Amino acid sequence: MRPRDYGLRLRHRFSRRAVLIGAAQTGLFGLLLWRLRRLQIVDSSEYQLLSDDNRITAHLVAPARGSIYDRLGRIVAEDRENFRVIVVPAYCDDLAATLDAISEIVPVAASDKDRVMRAARRQSGYFPVLVTEGLTWRQFTLLSVLAPELKGVSTDRATHRRYSRARSMAHVVGYVGMAAKAEIDEHPLMRVPGFRTGKAGIEKGLDPELRGQPGSISYEVDAHGRVVRQLGATSSVRGKDLVLTIDQELQEIAHKRIEGLRVASIVVLDAVTGAILVMASFPSFDPNEVSFKVDLERWKQVARGEDYPLENRALRGLYPPGSTFKVVTALAGLETGVINPQERMNCPGGYPFGGHYFRCWKRHGSVYLHEAIKQSCDVYFYETVKRVGIDRLAAVSRKLGLGQVHDIGLAGQKQGIIPDTVWKRRRFGHPWYPGETISCGIGQGYVSTTPLQLAVATARIATGRAVRPRLIATPEAGPEAALLDFDPLHLELVRAGMVGVVNEKGGTAVRSALTIPDVQMAGKTGTSQVISAKNRGFLKGWYGETHALFIAYAPVGAPRYAAACVVEHGGGGSRAAAPVVRDVMTEILLRDPAARPAFIASNQGAPADR
Repeated sequence: MRPRDYGLRLRHRFSRRAVLIGAAQTGLFGLLLWRLRRLQIVDSSEYQLLSDDNRITAHLVAPARGSIYDRLGRIVAEDRENFRVIVVPAYCDDLAATLDAISEIVPVAASDKDRVMRAARRQSGYFPVLVTEGLTWRQFTLLSVLAPELKGVSTDRATHRRYSRARSMAHVVGYVGMAAKAEIDEHPLMRVPGFRTGKAGIEKGLDPELRGQPGSISYEVDAHGRVVRQLGATSSVRGKDLVLTIDQELQEIAHKRIEGLRVASIVVLDAVTGAILVMASFPSFDPNEVSFKVDLERWKQVARGEDYPLENRALRGLYPPGSTFKVVTALAGLETGVINPQERMNCPGGYPFGGHYFRCWKRHGSVYLHEAIKQSCDVYFYETVKRVGIDRLAAVSRKLGLGQVHDIGLAGQKQGIIPDTVWKRRRFGHPWYPGETISCGIGQGYVSTTPLQLAVATARIATGRAVRPRLIATPEAGPEAALLDFDPLHLELVRAGMVGVVNEKGGTAVRSALTIPDVQMAGKTGTSQVISAKNRGFLKGWYGETHALFIAYAPVGAPRYAAACVVEHGGGGSRAAAPVVRDVMTEILLRDPAARPAFIASNQGAPADR
């Protein structure tokens, strides 16, 4: 090949490469321009937001919790000033040494030190961590003066919850506490240092109303999360105040009355409005001990107490109602027309049925309805419930409010059991047997109720209206409860029997009659067995005793207050429970809280139907 031809070929090859490289460069440059246009113009707003997210951080500010008052405006729960120590781990040369230095001024438990160290490792070191709280004014001022010398340490003011007449109100108001692991993701507030949420009672049941709305503070931070400056703040909104229907002084009186009974509960409500005036349960606890600066050992003692002091037995205690249930059986018999109020039945001390002999507590001889209620004759109600049948008995029971959860703002209520044929089939997969009906007629067998349900049933019998219990007072009175679909004459016959229980010779609770002149109380005693063929050999001593119950309303002529009391393993209802109701009812009648208007808080709020 000639040199000239070879040179031409090289020049052509170079030209092609140059064109290809130039085209590639042009394409890449065009792609770069397209991408830059996309980033700078088309998607600029989106990336601006992402940039701001990296540059700006917002910290929530916990709101003050709403106060809780009793019906007359006395403080039940409120927020008090709380002095705290905060540390920012990133600013500390040695976090452990800093915590030791703080400990020389303010006691810091080893568990708190460990918590701070774990929090510093788990999250950004520029986020503040609560070290300890509940400082005295002297400790707070001393630390405030020394804080500039302790890198990363600062003091601040927050709030903590304080309860009045704590033990008597504990089961109603409940308490607050740090969020558990399962609650951390429920709301961003749960991650705020020192924030507490409702754990029991009203504090838990109406936590959204009491909690309020959080505020926020926006900070500009650098690439390492270090705060550069504060950009702005939004104020938090304080939670709503709540006014309870509970009378705090009466609650204290009732609580002291049942203190010596080991395990007992009592509920008293306004039989007209349904307002719960007293809801006391014993044993109890001090919510101040378990909501702020909690001592772990003390918490274990409360949580694992022998008689379960954290348990609100007025709502969660399930008991066979025993003979108090006979007023329900009597009303069911009258409503279904299977008994005549003048019909006499013979009580020889027992009732044979299906090869079993159901005993009565004594031989009553020939009795009719009034005497059967007054003397609490089992045989009369064995025969009555056999005629009524379990399904019709259950229908009347539910109409009186038994076997139901009542919406009063308290979480954790138990429904109880009002059995019928459908319930038995669903629960056990077996048919209902006639012999099971007999026991249910006197409040035994599968039947179980709570003290609140018994008080509601008593109020409905006393007034003939569908009284709904409520625990939150509202500024305006609600509509009058609707009339129940019962024959007024039948209700009056049952009421007359209850009057006889307390005020007539031979009544099972005559020793608990009121001593207030011209004022009578109507009631019904009950004794429910806890020993069966299965546990007879295991329950001994106190645990083997029967439960004592008593329901009542007063005054007889114009029923205004209804009550129910249960004394666990107290023996007979006339001996243990009736005197408690008599004493508490006497105080209530003398004070007559229903005659005094309920307090209205300036920041009051709650669901209208509670």
